[in-house]
Order: sequence, then structure tokens, then C-alpha cells
Amino acid sequence: MRAYADSSFLLRLVCAEPGTEAAISEYRRLNRPGVFYLTLHALEVENAIRQRAFHERRVRPSNERARIKRERDSAFSRLGQLQRRRALIEVSVDVDRAMDRARELSRSHGESLGVRAIDLLHVACALTLHSEVFLSFDSRQLQLAKAQGLDAPSLASPE
Repeated sequence: MRAYADSSFLLRLVCAEPGTEAAISEYRRLNRPGVFYLTLHALEVENAIRQRAFHERRVRPSNERARIKRERDSAFSRLGQLQRRRALIEVSVDVDRAMDRARELSRSHGESLGVRAIDLLHVACALTLHSEVFLSFDSRQLQLAKAQGLDAPSLASPE
């Protein structure tokens, strides 16, 4: 199975947050497929982990800094484990081709679905890589993926 997940889905696989149980359950239901992992994912997921720690440090008391650091380090450790066991398959995509595809998706679905540019790009990358399944918690992104013929299971809203 050729699986593509957006970064928010991947983040829920490595961080404990609302939606984590649903992400893990869906991943298991699909028999733990290898999921494409682009440099785009690496940037978004790694930065989201760091952003989370930044925001936590700003709102939590200083005596919780060690816990925040442990959570951050645990998330990076889980991410590394997924990469080592090839649950995340590092691939590259022709960026210009994916951007052209995203622009086509914008022209055909931008006004009707209200999809953000980054979401268009994720779906375009999935299509460029000939993915069969698309995993996300974003309902608009899922609608777009379904409109393009991808299997895009609806996941419970994490909030």
C-alpha cells in the first residue's frame, strides 16, 4: 500500500495530543503501512515539536521545564524509531511537478473547498507519488484527496 499522511497526522503518531489514539488506531487498521516521508514532513513535524516546547515553556511554570524537555526528546525519539523501522519511508518528490499539481488543484477546488496552500501541496505530493491512501485530520484536505480518487478515511476530530 502506498500511503501518504499529512504532517498533522504524523505529529499525532509521535506526540501525545488530542487525536493520537485515533491516528495510531487508523495506522494499525491499515496494517502499519510504510508512509512516505518528505523533507516537507521533516520540516513541519520537527518544527512543530520545537514550537510545542517553545509555547509550553512560555505558559508553564519553570519547574515544569524538565518535563517539557523530556516530552520533546521523547517525540524526537519516536520519530527516529519510525524512520529506523522504515514506517516512514524517506522519498523525494519533484517539487516543481508537485507545485504545478497543487496549482491545478487550487484552480479546480480552491474556491469550492477552501483548502490552504500547504494542504494543496500535501495532496499534490501524494498524487505525484501515486499514493493510494491519504491520512489526515483536516476535513477539507480529506475532501480534496477523495475528490482526486485517494482512499481518505475520515478520522474523528481531535478537538
